[in-house]
Amino acid sequence: MTQRRGMDAARLAARAKQPGHDQTFRESESNFIEAAQSILPASRYRVVDHPADLRSIFKDSNGALGVVPEASIENIETGRKFFVEVKKQGPAGNAEERAFKHHTVQFYKVLHEIYRYDFHPFVTVWCENLATDRKYVLKAGYLFEPDNYFLWRNYDLALLQTYLNARCKAWLD
Repeated sequence: MTQRRGMDAARLAARAKQPGHDQTFRESESNFIEAAQSILPASRYRVVDHPADLRSIFKDSNGALGVVPEASIENIETGRKFFVEVKKQGPAGNAEERAFKHHTVQFYKVLHEIYRYDFHPFVTVWCENLATDRKYVLKAGYLFEPDNYFLWRNYDLALLQTYLNARCKAWLD
């Protein structure tokens, strides 16, 4: 019988870098908020940092749970909005796997029940290695709907502008 090398509590506690220590994702999130606010005219769109709209969407008799994405983008006139999750990762990690939870069939149904839109109002923006490495880029094309993800290569503002303008025009205006 082969012994499996798992991540038991003692080995995990001995690691110099603990889960949660890496906070560099905050820079990618801030980059997105600042970029979206500079790209989209404030007279037409509201960009909200960490909106609470979805904080309590999963309910039972013991209370509610939910998600808090990095941003929401709302057309001030129509009131229509979509949410944005920003993920970054180096050549290894599990950010890409965690991103897919917002793109399951059931999550689509939950948001449709709330908003009644003819689109899924949740997009995922991938940064750094997620946006460039073949192993991530290839999977993204197979696991996300085409309009519901964006590969933000090198934090290129022009690329993001094209994407956000297209989503706003198609979904919010």
